[in-house]
Amino acid sequence: MELVYIILAAGLSERFKSKHNKIEKQFYLINKKTILEICIENFIKLNLKSKIFIVVSKNRFNDAIKICNKYNLSSPILGGNSRQESVFKALIKVENYKPKNVVIHDAARPYVNKNIIEKLIYNMKNDISCVVPTLKVADTIIENKIHKNIKYLDKKNYLLVQTPQICNFNKLIMTHRKVYKKQNYGDDSSLLLENGFKIKYIEGDPKSLKITYAEDLCLIKSIIEDKHMKNYITKTGIGYDVHKLVKINSKTKDRKLILGGLEIDNGYFLKGHSDADVLLHAITDSIYGALNENDIGYHFPPTDTKWKNCDSFVFLKHALRKLKEKNAELIHIDAVIITESPKILDYVNEIKSKISNSTDINKEMLSIKGKSNEGIGFIGRKEGIAVFTNTTIKIIDD
Repeated sequence: MELVYIILAAGLSERFKSKHNKIEKQFYLINKKTILEICIENFIKLNLKSKIFIVVSKNRFNDAIKICNKYNLSSPILGGNSRQESVFKALIKVENYKPKNVVIHDAARPYVNKNIIEKLIYNMKNDISCVVPTLKVADTIIENKIHKNIKYLDKKNYLLVQTPQICNFNKLIMTHRKVYKKQNYGDDSSLLLENGFKIKYIEGDPKSLKITYAEDLCLIKSIIEDKHMKNYITKTGIGYDVHKLVKINSKTKDRKLILGGLEIDNGYFLKGHSDADVLLHAITDSIYGALNENDIGYHFPPTDTKWKNCDSFVFLKHALRKLKEKNAELIHIDAVIITESPKILDYVNEIKSKISNSTDINKEMLSIKGKSNEGIGFIGRKEGIAVFTNTTIKIIDD
């Protein structure tokens, strides 16, 4: 396995608790969801395609089991008496997956930025043991505000360290074993750095605030609830496509029926200028429609030989890039494939996986259904396959 994610939520939150609040910060409710759940959801929305593990205390283990079941995660990992011990216990639990790298994050930072995750992974080269997001210090720093001889420090010489951090798994677990119960470190980058490994620092995200005190909740709530974000409006787009269904013979024996990028061997293939993937064409058109960007034929004319036998993921990825260019996000794609053969229900999961693995579309955003035409018309006579799609997006309201 290339990568695993570990979310630490085993702390007792002593600085967060007060006489009015006895709940650990990671289990504090915002909009009827715990901060841990919000953190997990933010990771899931990134469609990371890697396993996520959460680490919790013994007192919260039963609560964590319910949360893991809710989000279809592996069973929670029981943490230790310190952050370092909790990380070590998690590393031991996931060692059987043989990951190359591990991303470690604090649940107390519920806001997760996809760009930061991508930068961490991009900067994790062979000679680097850990990549860390950091922020420049904006405020004046004093060494000790209580001491009589207050010393002012040059803020240019300091950085604020954030999570998530990505580490080489083997180097990290080896170092944890080496220092176990000998020395306690504040985070994984300091552990690796002080044991001779190379660390790389990248620019972090100011919105990735850590909840330490109860007073921190107000700002975190405003970020989570998007009070400082732009307003979004919802738009929908309709897609439709149809292609002729041709029976395979000795001359076309190498052809396959392609739906959602999945090759299906059922004795037929779809005829078209490209690979004739009627499902991807309809999905692409529905995204263009939601963006008011014409249709697939406008962007990829069938008269252009460049697109002859082209993989239809080229078209879909173009539509997804248009989506990002307009600061829009997918909410849901609903597709119905009308055909007598094959039986779509038998292939739904494979098609969803193929689309998700080939793009950044989360499987949970995909609804794919099959319908028969009950023997009526050209579809009923197995002369063609048609697809209707409806795509919903959210886009910034200027």
